[in-house]
Amino acid sequence: MKFRNHFWILLGLVLVACGQGGGVLPTTNGETAVSFNTNDNLLTIHIDTSQNVHPISPLIYGLSGATTEYIDGLQPTLNSWGGNPSTRYNWEHGRAWNAGSDWFFRNGNYGFQGESASDEFLAQAQAANMAVRLAVPTLGWVAKNDDNNTCSFPLANGDCGNGNNSNCDSPNEVADPNRANVPSTPDTVRAWLRHINQQGFNVRFVATDNEPELWGYTHYDVHPDCTTYAEILQTFLTYATAVRAEMPNAEITGPTTCCWWYYWNSAAGEADKKANGGQDFLPWFLDQVRQHDEANGSRTLDVLDIHYYPEGVYNNNIEPQTAALRLRSTRSLWDPNYADESWIDEPIYLLPRMKQLLADHYPGTKLGLSEWNWGADDTMNGALAIADVLGILGREDIYFAAYWRVPPLDSPGYTAFKLYTNFDGQGNRFGDTSVLALAEDGDKVSSYAAIDSATGNLHVMLVNKGLEGEMAVQIDLNNFTPQPQATQYRLANGVPGVELTAVDGAAASFATSLPPYSITLLVLQPVTGNQ
Repeated sequence: MKFRNHFWILLGLVLVACGQGGGVLPTTNGETAVSFNTNDNLLTIHIDTSQNVHPISPLIYGLSGATTEYIDGLQPTLNSWGGNPSTRYNWEHGRAWNAGSDWFFRNGNYGFQGESASDEFLAQAQAANMAVRLAVPTLGWVAKNDDNNTCSFPLANGDCGNGNNSNCDSPNEVADPNRANVPSTPDTVRAWLRHINQQGFNVRFVATDNEPELWGYTHYDVHPDCTTYAEILQTFLTYATAVRAEMPNAEITGPTTCCWWYYWNSAAGEADKKANGGQDFLPWFLDQVRQHDEANGSRTLDVLDIHYYPEGVYNNNIEPQTAALRLRSTRSLWDPNYADESWIDEPIYLLPRMKQLLADHYPGTKLGLSEWNWGADDTMNGALAIADVLGILGREDIYFAAYWRVPPLDSPGYTAFKLYTNFDGQGNRFGDTSVLALAEDGDKVSSYAAIDSATGNLHVMLVNKGLEGEMAVQIDLNNFTPQPQATQYRLANGVPGVELTAVDGAAASFATSLPPYSITLLVLQPVTGNQ
């Protein structure tokens, strides 16, 4: 995926009164208190702290290339170095990439003028106590300089071309790979990792490049052939072995594949699949890596690393049809009964499917989603999708995830993320132990619940997807008795920032109202001895 430019400003916590139809009550701390309403005609949400209990990995709240403003404001747990340009990053130069087909196969520095972009990235993450996912080049070529006029298909007028729209299926022009690039080998990568170790940087995850299935398209100038099953496997094993030698404690991720079609196929087509027994790509890859690792007595794969961008909604379109599809399509992450509404036209149920794939083909391998994005993150529609996806990632017990790249600062999407990672601006985040939360109609309201193990508080996240009218909900708590006053954090459509409200009337069963197009976090404290 392409790099993007962003403008950074700090997000403040907005404290406003929020009437709920139950009466506004004064408080002594300057906040506003409201009482829950008591209405019998409600959508019911069942929460049980004794069911579906499991830890939520803190690593699911990752971003890609987060800068200081995001680290301070959102406090993400993982920072991922990846994307298409990472394939051609020259660590020895320090600030040289090649954009591939994303921008006329040009070299460049993306505005970085320091000595080493990767060193600065790693130092910043370490200072913030963030885990790092670092993608290392395995394609075999990296940019030779950061001169934006250096490119693989120079034109007579001094500009850069795209090779007459060439790719591995249509090789209209063939480039000299040495024109804009220099070779990179496993030894080059080992030298980079050795440098990182010598600098004292901690790298938790090392990813074996980025979307190798698309090299014949994205990086056609240096890889004019469509990648095959065998090439992806052999490249992975070669570089993963080199990584293990230099960083034995790092967790190696691969094959960093995107997306639905390439989970099961290679760019080399049906003939390549037939040459490999007709097996779908990811099961084949996992089988081959497992067999290799068993024969050699050492793992080369710790985390299955995939990307996911839902079809038809990874865009900025919020016209009614797309906006509604964006909110329905989060079901593709988990629901075996939801048929994807694109050309795929079948259930994806991505996360359970991939976890079962790992259990069947390489047990003990974890699942990471190193790129995901539902689009329109500068709108409330996109924010609702972000809140829904983050809740799903925790409920479905995923090991790590990184949003691509970052939602615009101070946008609805940014604030939706903040409700999980720093909801009070003081570093408090959504609970770390997932428990059962089941809404009677999840298409109207998504619900997620978690216990904060440090405090015993119950956190309930409610995503109202309805565009018009308030939604009345009944919350039934099992195996948790709350204190009568709770705290509510809310992102509402058309209201900037987070509304903070004290609420009265919490009980084992209570009712409240959700504004249209809103995200509500309830923090419920247990009565003494309830933890």
